[in-house]
Amino acid sequence: MIVADEPVSALDVSIQAQILNLLKDLQEQQNLTYIFVSHNMSVIRYISDRIAVMYAGKLVELGPKQELLAHPKHPYTELLLAAVPRAIDRRRGHRIVTPGEPPDLAHLPSGCVFRPRCKYAHDRCAEEEPELRELAPGYHVSCHFAEDLSLGGVVPRVKSFPA
Repeated sequence: MIVADEPVSALDVSIQAQILNLLKDLQEQQNLTYIFVSHNMSVIRYISDRIAVMYAGKLVELGPKQELLAHPKHPYTELLLAAVPRAIDRRRGHRIVTPGEPPDLAHLPSGCVFRPRCKYAHDRCAEEEPELRELAPGYHVSCHFAEDLSLGGVVPRVKSFPA
């Protein structure tokens, strides 16, 4: 197992692609497992089989790549996916901005840590911290209303890393 924390973040995009392709080749040849930490959802989309999404040190969503990207169940995951630049969004001339600021990790809000920035929050979110629970086999989420939300995702098409 290899733990890689932002291994390509400071690299030129063409070098990123070469390193990511090398990592995938090594993974297949050596049967490696990676814990790959990144804020770049395009990189995560390319390199991962399963994705874990964290917010303020808390695991908020965990599942198979295809399902999580196409049908996120946590509002923070939806915002992360909406922040991925796409050609169609550039033509429209707007981008989605997450409201508010990340919390002070020494003074987390009561209840759900994402509540102050969540457009779907209800009173229950302030009173009760949601448990990480299994919605489907191998798919976990930490949101009181995950079954009721219809969140936007992206359709993964990643045969090679986009340079």
